[in-house]
Amino acid sequence: MITKELVELMSSTIGVSSTTGVGTEFWLELINHTSLQDSTLNTIPPKLEFKEQNNTIQRVLLYVEDNPANLMLVEQIIEIKPDISILTASDGNMGIALARAHLPDAILLDINLPGISGFETLKILREDPSTAHIPVLAISANAMPQDGDKALKAGYWFYLVKIQRA
Repeated sequence: MITKELVELMSSTIGVSSTTGVGTEFWLELINHTSLQDSTLNTIPPKLEFKEQNNTIQRVLLYVEDNPANLMLVEQIIEIKPDISILTASDGNMGIALARAHLPDAILLDINLPGISGFETLKILREDPSTAHIPVLAISANAMPQDGDKALKAGYWFYLVKIQRA
């Protein structure tokens, strides 16, 4: 229900089809919002100051993604979690800068980025003592098993696959 509401808030659609004995398939059709300006995606925000609220510690997620629709979707999902704040970057270099400046609790890193790839970004983060400890999760449209194996061997903590329907 939460996912349905989030998808509809983005003027998009979600659906399901199920066949007994075969399985169930869920699908999303997301509208590509191009209204986000690259300049807003590439601005380093000031150092975040979080306080404990209702005995809950504030966590920070850094999401490095060049697709504005994907960024918007994850931002809207995170909005319903008051104990998580999100920082976003549209390329690896900005992601590295934000990681160094804010030391997030976790990083969600797209593999196919403009400029330097997610693999190169991860390598730089792992070589920097200030960011080496941060769990980095790969997210990619590459869905072959060898893609996930390659990511895990490179040092990603987990591999998530984006599913897109035509």
